[in-house]
Amino acid sequence: MFSHTAQSAPIAAGASAEGNDLSLFYGNKQELSVITDRRKYLPSDVYERLVQDAVICCVDILLVRVNPAENRKEFLLVERSSEPVKGIWWLPGGRLLKGETFFSAAQRKAFQETGLSKVAPRQVLGVWNTFFPTSHWDDENSKGTQTVNTIVLVELLEEGADVELDETSENYKWTGLDPVAAEEAGEDRYILQALLRLKAWDPNYHKV
Repeated sequence: MFSHTAQSAPIAAGASAEGNDLSLFYGNKQELSVITDRRKYLPSDVYERLVQDAVICCVDILLVRVNPAENRKEFLLVERSSEPVKGIWWLPGGRLLKGETFFSAAQRKAFQETGLSKVAPRQVLGVWNTFFPTSHWDDENSKGTQTVNTIVLVELLEEGADVELDETSENYKWTGLDPVAAEEAGEDRYILQALLRLKAWDPNYHKV
């Protein structure tokens, strides 16, 4: 379904080589990749303290499908239902769990937030250090969220698959990969940066 012409990605593009999820294991990979329930489900008060006093590491996904009717590739945006950036069209994603690679987190978040399981992570498009003035846990003494966001290019392998949103999103839409059109449509600058990185890596990626 997908074809790639930029196997040797230029370093200046800011994206990793295809297939490289930038993981380095100093020890047994299987042991270091164990994800326990304790790591998955942090107590509410613990996560609140983390948001208020620490930086949260996240993985967001630029999830791409082929639209045969329009003969183009397009990506998924979701309208967030909670802070930070509540009500903003954003990329699906969330907290990186201890033991996860960027790619395994991307697959998990694709399924959790969109219900799509037949996906393939391809490359890391870039990393951003994001500062938000709000959080879900704001109080009189602490406001805001800081996250380190790694964006992973993920391709949908199943044509016609239905999106099933979880509680983190209100709505969704598929839209084109052209950063100029996205800017004209008023998409967030974070989204534009992901599209610009993708275009720098492969200017022809949007073509079917």
